[in-house]
Amino acid sequence: MRLAFVMAAALMFFVNGPVKAQQSELIDRTFSGGSKETTPQGARRDIQDQASQKVSEDIIKELVGEERFSKNKSLIQSKIIKNSARYIPFAKASTLSQEGAEYKMSVSLKVSLRDLKQMLQDNTLLNENDAIPVVLPVISWIDRVQGKSYRWWLPTDKAQQAFLIKEARVLEEAMRGSFQKNNFFAVKPVEAGLGASVPADFQNERIVGEDAQFFSQYFNAPLLIDGQVVLNKGESGKNYRIEIRMTAVQVSNGRAIADVSRRYDTENGSFESAVDKKMREVIETTANDLASQVLEAWQRGSLGTSVIRLTIQGRNTLPMMEGLKEKIRSQITQVKSIRERLVSSEAVSFEVDTAVSTAELLGKLEALDVEGKKLSKVSEKQDEIVLKWAQ
Repeated sequence: MRLAFVMAAALMFFVNGPVKAQQSELIDRTFSGGSKETTPQGARRDIQDQASQKVSEDIIKELVGEERFSKNKSLIQSKIIKNSARYIPFAKASTLSQEGAEYKMSVSLKVSLRDLKQMLQDNTLLNENDAIPVVLPVISWIDRVQGKSYRWWLPTDKAQQAFLIKEARVLEEAMRGSFQKNNFFAVKPVEAGLGASVPADFQNERIVGEDAQFFSQYFNAPLLIDGQVVLNKGESGKNYRIEIRMTAVQVSNGRAIADVSRRYDTENGSFESAVDKKMREVIETTANDLASQVLEAWQRGSLGTSVIRLTIQGRNTLPMMEGLKEKIRSQITQVKSIRERLVSSEAVSFEVDTAVSTAELLGKLEALDVEGKKLSKVSEKQDEIVLKWAQ
């Protein structure tokens, strides 16, 4: 489909009908303002500039927060808002009216959230934290060939576990390099001897729940890499199998944001020599895969977000639900994604990935107008909102 563009007084563009593929990426915003310019042409230009400035500021604040916006205001102005045509492709102005010495006009704009986010990311403004994010590996080593295991946070006989400790160092060195390339800092707990500082109450085989919260706070690491490396005999009986599973967990909400699972067979040979050789061949690629997934989550702004269950009670038609999802995507910028989780004749439940609290999300949902209908609260919990269509 071709777009019919109309230039408005050498200012911004608008179209009568954007292609369907673009609609889900565009946010509708309206601005009403006035100007004391002496000519109609100057007033139109002034009000459209005001619209671009105000709408840009409002959406950027929603995306990065007031504090980050204020701290980087000059950079945002010069690098982002000054180039607003890159993310505000369409604008349509109303008829200009005059009241005394002032001209008045409203402007309807469509903002490409995807393009704006990309510009913010390119200027390192979208990430939630200014500091380099810290990643802490908590990986268990299980040797089923020799009947041994190793976890850096548990007391151990270093002489008995020498081989597993050596391989753990190989893994954490690869993790450090892979994450460092993406501007993350991966702790090397084996090399640093961090196990000696772990209190006895937290020396458990698995680091989950309250233990994970403790490790995150104690070592100042918002991300834990939970995983296992399992060493077994190979199917031939003359070689060995290495199974690696690692999951990056955002500790604040226990959410997994990245994972890798690999299985490698060594060449024939002695156990320690064959395993060490294969580990050094494959571990960098495996670590790179995990680090790149974490970076993608970071760039999407998914880190620091929470998952909230949203349930709409009553009979819900497909057009109503599609319209609601579209409104949420286009009007609530802090929602990263929304997907169905349960559909029945009684209700529809969604999983909403968002950077705002449950209370704030509730307020934004109740303010939506979906084809003339509004939602009202039935109940609210820390991670769940139940709504119904208002009568």
